[in-house]
Amino acid sequence: MRYRKEIDIVECEMVYPPLEDTFLMLDVLNVSPGESVLEMGCGTGLVSCHLSSAGAELTAADINPRAVACTGANLRRNGLAGKVVLTDLFRNVPGQFDLVVFNPPYLAAEEEGALEQAWAGGEEGLDVVAPFLEQAPRHLRPGGRIALLLSSEMDPAGLAVLLAPFSRSRLGSRHYFFEELWVEELRPR
Repeated sequence: MRYRKEIDIVECEMVYPPLEDTFLMLDVLNVSPGESVLEMGCGTGLVSCHLSSAGAELTAADINPRAVACTGANLRRNGLAGKVVLTDLFRNVPGQFDLVVFNPPYLAAEEEGALEQAWAGGEEGLDVVAPFLEQAPRHLRPGGRIALLLSSEMDPAGLAVLLAPFSRSRLGSRHYFFEELWVEELRPR
């Protein structure tokens, strides 16, 4: 999906800002008008706004109430449609989707506050990814897919176990001096 600079995104205090991982996710996404899409962990809503502008039936979700408010404000600012939900993973997200997009907290660190919650993935970087991957298949329509951002900072052996139940396709990657980021499309086997 092409980044559209005419989409006006305002960053909000205590909300994960658009960074390299956000733009990588945006670059590799491909949606068709009318597809039902959930962005888990919507942050400022940059990806959600682009999904909505591409014609997706958008649901955006985040555990941080400030992120929910920020995404809602950015959708309204741009005249875009979408439902925004405060939730811990799928707890308050009903229904099934053609695509679930997630740029999870993945850095090997423990969370301390609201902003750290957006990037700290526990000791192995998998504390949020593990329950997400366990729950996500129940929220996919037949033929549905997951776009999941992953990092070389995550424990590779633990990640391999979590990804084993899915067929996998790498959509894109970026190398930085400190890590590699990539997005995989996952489909339940």
